[in-house]
Amino acid sequence: MILIIYTTAYRKGSDMFARVANTMYEEIKQRYTGEIICRGIFGKKNLTELFCVITEQDKQIDEYHFIGHSGMYGPMYGTTAYPEQYSPYELRKLVIPFSANAKAYFHCCRSARWFAPFFSEQFKVETFGYYWYTTFSSDKKKYKRVRNNSESVYAAGCIGKKSHGLIGSLKKYSKLLDMELMLSFKPREEIADTTYNKVADLYDKVFQDIKIRKDEWNWICKHFPEGKNIAVADIGCGNGALLKEIAPRIKVGMGFDTSANIIESAIKLNKDNSNISFQLINGPSLPIEEQSIDLIISLLSFRYLDWDPLMEEIKRVLKPDGKILIIDMVTVPAKWHEFPMLLKSKISQYVQRFINPIFYKNLTQLVTDPAWNNMLKHNPIRSEHEMKWYLESRFPNKKVEKINIGWNSCILAFDSGNIESIKDINLTYP
Repeated sequence: MILIIYTTAYRKGSDMFARVANTMYEEIKQRYTGEIICRGIFGKKNLTELFCVITEQDKQIDEYHFIGHSGMYGPMYGTTAYPEQYSPYELRKLVIPFSANAKAYFHCCRSARWFAPFFSEQFKVETFGYYWYTTFSSDKKKYKRVRNNSESVYAAGCIGKKSHGLIGSLKKYSKLLDMELMLSFKPREEIADTTYNKVADLYDKVFQDIKIRKDEWNWICKHFPEGKNIAVADIGCGNGALLKEIAPRIKVGMGFDTSANIIESAIKLNKDNSNISFQLINGPSLPIEEQSIDLIISLLSFRYLDWDPLMEEIKRVLKPDGKILIIDMVTVPAKWHEFPMLLKSKISQYVQRFINPIFYKNLTQLVTDPAWNNMLKHNPIRSEHEMKWYLESRFPNKKVEKINIGWNSCILAFDSGNIESIKDINLTYP
């Protein structure tokens, strides 16, 4: 069978996704005599249930097509008011009944950058995706604006203003631009090390003193709970520099990371702190008793984590009045009204370079190392709206802050407040 899925509610364009799916359905009918299912999907729960039904019916999928929006970690579901996405952990647990020579196609933005290679290796099927953002066109080979409801509609990768600025926009609307061909990824047997293992020593040299991250450190201090009788968990703890700094201010601190080498660095850095411990984890499972933690911190690591499964764990281990502090980097071009803050951030950065030349020397060595770039390839940075919409939807009335701005990225900070204010994912399903 061939399965065509399109999203119905996540962001604008859902009506066009339905038209793309219908165009695809009609064209596939001309070449395929088996069963074809074309269905709109609201949330990832709906899609998981559909895969289960197909499996129970002992059917196999020869082709799988997804049409919709996508973040750096793949297709998006739900709504922008409460976005959903399969995390890497959830994808590893997902059962999709593919046939022996099945193929998967993701007709969505940037699906070829991380998601398609990951999907191919996980499900052992040839997987196709686009490198650029996608657009709607009435011609599958060259960009042509869709002008009426009777035209066929295709979703395909295409350069434009968002990816190539004004020049890209001019090329797109010149009607002479070829649409991007889908990139193909075949499954590989070897499994890449996606952790910090190969850069642990370099990372440790850079972040011996976490206060070098001045904006991040000041924000944490401002939002840190009062009193010393608290238990803290640091998820994605790195070399333990943060827990080392706050050790005198807390009763107990626990650090968790997926890199064995960096956990070793953390243990060494905190050898004199008897109230601090570290543990290697594999996936979104925290070896912590229920309702035993006052504060969870994720500093520059939340982008790598399995958001929904981890949030369930966070809800389990935090005390009723506990909270999460999240600070992370995301991609987003600086806006005109943010230029004063951008200038302030840049001046502060250059002052820090003058004051701490060794730090910036070590930082340059880290970010130019091939192993670092390979690690980032398997752990791509998130877009600002992905993290902002996710956090603010889970904790209504709580807002993400920008505490540092660069030309094409910024540092976001988020204080969840009382964990009991979290919104249940099940409330979003019709």
